[in-house]
Amino acid sequence: MTVSTINVPDMHCSACSGKIRSALASLSGVEATYFNPSRRQVLIEHQAGIAALDLLKRIEDAGFTPVLSGVEFHDEQQKKLLKRLGIAGLSMMQVMMAAVALYSGAFTGMEEGYRRLLELTSLLFCIPVIAYSAMPFFSGALKAFRTGINMDVPIALAIMIAFIASVSATISGNGEVYYDSVVMFTFLLLGARYIDSRLQQRFTSTRHSLAHLPLRARRLGADGPELIAVTDIHTGDHIWVGEGEQIPVDGALVSSAAITDEAVLSGESDWIHKAQGAALWAGTMNRGGGFEMTTTATFDASRIADIAALADRAQLERTPVAALADRVAAWFIPAILMLATATFCIWQLIDPTRALVAGLTVLVVSCPCALSLATPAALTAAMTRLRDAGIVFTRSAALEQVAGIDYALIDKTGTLTMHEPKLDSSTLLNERYSLEQCLALAGALQQHSAHPYARAFSLTGPVPLDNVQVVTGKGVTADWGQHLLRIGSAQFCNAGDDTDRAVYLAIDNEPCCRFWISDEVRADAREAVTALRDLGITPIMLSGDADAPCRELAEKLDIAYLARQTPESKLEYLQRQSAAGHRTLMIGDGINDVPVLAGADVSATVLEASDLVKSKADILFLTRRLTPLPELIRTARRTLQITHQNLFWALAYNLTAIPIAALGWMPPWLAALGMASSSTLVMFNATRILR
Repeated sequence: MTVSTINVPDMHCSACSGKIRSALASLSGVEATYFNPSRRQVLIEHQAGIAALDLLKRIEDAGFTPVLSGVEFHDEQQKKLLKRLGIAGLSMMQVMMAAVALYSGAFTGMEEGYRRLLELTSLLFCIPVIAYSAMPFFSGALKAFRTGINMDVPIALAIMIAFIASVSATISGNGEVYYDSVVMFTFLLLGARYIDSRLQQRFTSTRHSLAHLPLRARRLGADGPELIAVTDIHTGDHIWVGEGEQIPVDGALVSSAAITDEAVLSGESDWIHKAQGAALWAGTMNRGGGFEMTTTATFDASRIADIAALADRAQLERTPVAALADRVAAWFIPAILMLATATFCIWQLIDPTRALVAGLTVLVVSCPCALSLATPAALTAAMTRLRDAGIVFTRSAALEQVAGIDYALIDKTGTLTMHEPKLDSSTLLNERYSLEQCLALAGALQQHSAHPYARAFSLTGPVPLDNVQVVTGKGVTADWGQHLLRIGSAQFCNAGDDTDRAVYLAIDNEPCCRFWISDEVRADAREAVTALRDLGITPIMLSGDADAPCRELAEKLDIAYLARQTPESKLEYLQRQSAAGHRTLMIGDGINDVPVLAGADVSATVLEASDLVKSKADILFLTRRLTPLPELIRTARRTLQITHQNLFWALAYNLTAIPIAALGWMPPWLAALGMASSSTLVMFNATRILR
């Protein structure tokens, strides 16, 4: 499966998204599409055989202008938009001066020649606005003839009808002119789009910095360093990273030491001292002297690229609230056109002189831009803020669900404790085997385990193992020649009911060695648990460990706990809480946590977890700290609150403004200002999440 992200700058609403979805659905091999109108992006999951040009062609045939590039194209679009806005602003100043004179003359009297001169002057300054500034609205409306109605249709109709009516009145010498309304419509709507574009750039600046990697790297070879494109780096290449440079791909340190800054990846501000053989991550910075590294992944397979892809998919996925708003907005535009027509016809019967103005005002004031942007804007802002805190969503709907949780079930090992367990000591329980043999066998067995304690063991040499099986929540078994090996808990290895923090090795069901593992508590674990409780959430520690180590940690953190939990018992506990009406967040990192992660309302894991665990999680914690957990809850609740505010404002605005416009109580310039302000207000309200 391949994922392509395509920017569609002229995608403004749910109607546009629907047309693109239909166009792509007809292409064989496209599995799924995700949209975010606030970012003008579409993410497409498709088979590897489909070329990007085929996707671009389908979107283009649907009437849009797709591009694969990101920041550069966005900057160019902003420059063009600013030019259109500038010309509209200059023209508006001249036309408004003429309009003031015309309005004054209507009350005090004005000679026909002067009136005609002012109207012709207004027409002269209005032509550049129609011919250049308003072209995005006209081109978008023209595409609607091929792709269906979009939000540019009512705007373009209002501008063009007002302009044609004004030109007709100027030529005939009879009727009202609306040049001031035309230029003000265009200026205000372009201004709203420019502000919207700037806010999009602010929302996505973190995403671009996340995915931005150096274009070139220095590969070390027999003939010395060679400057190559990062896309030409292969696994196993030796790369030189200079002082202050960015690491181009994932790898391992060859030099004796290095100092790196991993803030872009994990949100950690402290620099990290690396020893020889330590893992290095693409996108992080070298804060010490130059060093040599060997690559372990290609440019596209780096950890930062995976995180960026997850973040993109989550932001482009529609939440239930957003999907409902999109469905409402899709019906809104045909309703606007019918309502504007009905308003014009009714006023023709009541007062024909006010019919055109009333119909135009309804067209402009009622565009559902704010409704379409209400949820995506808040969601994108929240994702950006949480990414800065070291949290990435794999499913955007989870953000809405996090806001309502009242129980947090937290795994102990690797979550409340550090992910770096250490082997403290070993004790032989059977004199037939040496300690060196037991360590070698334990290291070979633990290479197959994803449990955090397995990282305390190292492979000391080749050990021929057959029929290796991982018993979830218990340990690992394998055949060693004619012998059956087991490693895991005391019960699993027939060592009784050990309550200490220990791992046992058994040969032919007879305990042979006992290993003590030290597991350091995360420095901010107590602070995070206390913050959760202050937020009205009940934290519970679930662990498969014995009661003694669990009780010791629970007393340090002041948290309730359940010890000796199997995957089945964890799931049963979760189901009991759900049956009691509680909404749960589960945080775990082990294979034994997979069932409960899959069953929780919202699930979270750490980046070091296995691929299977990450596939079941809605949220990834990139940081080594736990304090982002309460930050996640606070941000989710604030996002839901701001989303509801945006939706309320968008609906209240339309329900209030449309009747006022239809009754003829709203001038056209105020309609343009109201429509532009409603969209801008929604975007600015969403930026409060970033503060």
